[in-house]
Amino acid sequence: MRNLIVTVVVLMTLTITAQENYKLQNTIEINTSVDFKREIISYRAKIIISLDQISYGNSECNTFEDLKQRYFTKLEAKGIDTNKFKENKLEYLGMYYQKEGTIYTYETSSKEEISKMMSVRINGVTNSSLEYQLRLDDQVYDKLLEEALVKAKNKANRIALQTNRKIGKIVRIEDGSSDGVSRVYYAPQSEVLHFSITFEML
Repeated sequence: MRNLIVTVVVLMTLTITAQENYKLQNTIEINTSVDFKREIISYRAKIIISLDQISYGNSECNTFEDLKQRYFTKLEAKGIDTNKFKENKLEYLGMYYQKEGTIYTYETSSKEEISKMMSVRINGVTNSSLEYQLRLDDQVYDKLLEEALVKAKNKANRIALQTNRKIGKIVRIEDGSSDGVSRVYYAPQSEVLHFSITFEML
């Protein structure tokens, strides 16, 4: 009885394997790509305010509070809302500056606003970095997928024609894209979205 059960299991396994191999033999996988550019939805600047940043011999600010107040006054004169600054004192402490200071971040969806804020210059304040938050929204993604499907189908048809066969329905789509929203420290460039599309072969 045990031998019979083992035989049945082996036969079932072989049958399933044969079916899977048959499916693979009767499909065609097409790799294709489309160019796109993510939309910028926000800008985030990191600002370091530190007495360590003050040039030697500069006596405009004697204390950290004087330095911060002078910087914020210049920002407000430019129409910048200083309440939007978020402080991260702990990050500053982790950078091992010798003198008192802090780190602020400023985030906005306006390119004009972030440019105006970063144009304010004062001895003792450094624009440390600028971060872009990018998004690939659903409508744009749908258009990219549609374009990729057309390209893949055309290529699959050309290959099938050479083998005297036809393509059928799509049996699998693999998408190599990342999540819709991401943050980068460089100006966004054109990207490539990769798809792997498998068609049934008739």
